[in-house]
Amino acid sequence: MTSPKTILITGANRGIGYSIVQATAQRYPSYTYFLACRSLSSGQAAVTSLHALGITSKLDVLELDVTSNSSILAAAEYIKTTYGHLDILVNNAGIAYTHKDDLNDLRESYNNILNTNVTSITALTSALLPLLHASPSASQKVINISSGRASLQNSVNGNLPSTSVIAYSVSKVALNALTIEMQKGEKGAVEYFAVNPGHCKTEFNGFRGEKDPLDGAE
Repeated sequence: MTSPKTILITGANRGIGYSIVQATAQRYPSYTYFLACRSLSSGQAAVTSLHALGITSKLDVLELDVTSNSSILAAAEYIKTTYGHLDILVNNAGIAYTHKDDLNDLRESYNNILNTNVTSITALTSALLPLLHASPSASQKVINISSGRASLQNSVNGNLPSTSVIAYSVSKVALNALTIEMQKGEKGAVEYFAVNPGHCKTEFNGFRGEKDPLDGAE
């Protein structure tokens, strides 16, 4: 008997991450979903909300700070001990914020954004790769949530408006490059994807987006 698929989604307590859990669980109710969140309370609140929407899938909350190696290793050990493998990793967690007109603040903001949106994704994916390779499934996947801001062609062609958070755009360009390079270096059967959910109405952008996050998740 084949074991149910397991999916880990970072930043799953709100916005795109929450909508990814909702949309996928509605389509694949037999899967097990790890809702990786910085706090257990926010994750549990998301689970309660999803159950109220009629989601019947197994929802397992993981306390995970993607910028912390110890937190990453603890999450990996929990999955290994409890389930033995992972089928799909969705790297959704990310940050963006403006910096003050000060070199120190500029440097700090760029370092924080790139650390969360690129370096930490690399670290988490690397730590979970053995669990992905241990999957009995023939379709292990790493899905990186990118952005339209990552399109260099659209930026050069003037199809994207200017942004006050340049570091975020830079991080998503880097994330796309990371996705390509990790696929090149893949020793097993894991497939890597960088996907753009579109400009969705979430707390992340002050609800200024044009799409419903559930549409973006689909």
